[in-house]
Amino acid sequence: MRMFIAAELPEAIREALSETSALLRGLVRGRYVAPDSFHVTLAFLGDVPVARMDEAMAAVEGACEGQPPIAVALGPLGSFGRSHRATLWQGFSLGVDELAGLAGDIREGLAAVGLPYDGSLFVPHVTLMRAADLSGGTLPAATEEKGVIEVVTLFESDLSGDRPRYEPLHRVPLAAYGA
Repeated sequence: MRMFIAAELPEAIREALSETSALLRGLVRGRYVAPDSFHVTLAFLGDVPVARMDEAMAAVEGACEGQPPIAVALGPLGSFGRSHRATLWQGFSLGVDELAGLAGDIREGLAAVGLPYDGSLFVPHVTLMRAADLSGGTLPAATEEKGVIEVVTLFESDLSGDRPRYEPLHRVPLAAYGA
């Protein structure tokens, strides 16, 4: 089962991301991420045997123990990859250190039980588009918004359809454990 762990976003942040995505549609070609799929990936696990799902859930619970909700504010646009086939994302201007700390705690918990994860450098962001052609010039200013992240979720990622579908497997409210 293909899994990842992500921070779910409050509705106001999702709406602002949708506005930025709409601004980009007339300017940038690529595969847009559906607004119901917006999230902040904290750790990507890849294929995990179903028998080990409890260990992944325990790692999320352990990392979230005593963790208060995280105040965030959307920041500038950014990208990974080459300009003609990039991943276009929106970052954060507030909550960056807190998100990085939470991602580190989650990854530490996964490593402690021997669950492999993508160990790339954590950059807190929300993917807006994949295979984006950014060679056309300047991007517009991104929509800004503030909110509070209150839930971390273990998701199943299903890539079998015409677009990725993310199914929540286990949700952990921040500050719910050990508070």
